[in-house]
Amino acid sequence: MEVWQYPVFFSLGLVVSIINSLAGGGSSISLPLLIFLGLPPTVANGTNRIGLIVGNFSSMINLRKHGHLYLPIFKQLFLPTLIGSIIGVVALVQINDKVFQAILAIVIFFVVFLTNVKKNILGKAPETPPTKVSLKGFLGFMAVGIYGGIIQVGVGFIQIFALSKYSGLSLIQVNALKSGLTSIFLIISTIVLGFAGKIIWSIAIVMALGAWVGGYIGSRLQRKHGNEFIEKAITVVSLLMAAYLLYDLFK
Repeated sequence: MEVWQYPVFFSLGLVVSIINSLAGGGSSISLPLLIFLGLPPTVANGTNRIGLIVGNFSSMINLRKHGHLYLPIFKQLFLPTLIGSIIGVVALVQINDKVFQAILAIVIFFVVFLTNVKKNILGKAPETPPTKVSLKGFLGFMAVGIYGGIIQVGVGFIQIFALSKYSGLSLIQVNALKSGLTSIFLIISTIVLGFAGKIIWSIAIVMALGAWVGGYIGSRLQRKHGNEFIEKAITVVSLLMAAYLLYDLFK
């Protein structure tokens, strides 16, 4: 890297990590920029994931420190997420980029609609968190793990919606769970990409340093401003991401 690129990659890791901590979708910013700066798409994907892992851990650790990580739910969903992640990483699934963008945009709009609509179309969240995972919950979060293992981009929005419906926890607790569970399929997929030589470590480390700071800032914002702030951040970021995907699809 040239000297001027260090602050650029550090800042990119920081901003993306703040966005991911609050809502998700940060990769829709970092991946195009990494490709624009000259990295091949597969290398950009691998390099980007190091910062995502570090940012998730930073956010989760800070939220857990203040009592927002609900460990019983994390333990319930660890195994289905792990199994789904492994299936996703090893699955030989080829998805056309344009089809993927269209599907992802539709999914995000759908999740935002269901999150903000007053009626509980897919059922009401439980008043108290479940004590054990049901078969439906196991298969559902295994599917989320598969999606995260294969694609990863946009999975944060799906996790927030699924965890809210499944657990009935506050948004700040849901975000803490999301950070922990996301790390599972990120670690597995990154190991595979690392062995395949798809990571430029000099860039990844600089972005990871920024991501650690960004994860901390994002978790502090959540604790300071509460659930209403998180809900608005999720809506704004997700709609912007979906709109960008549709614009890029039809331009």
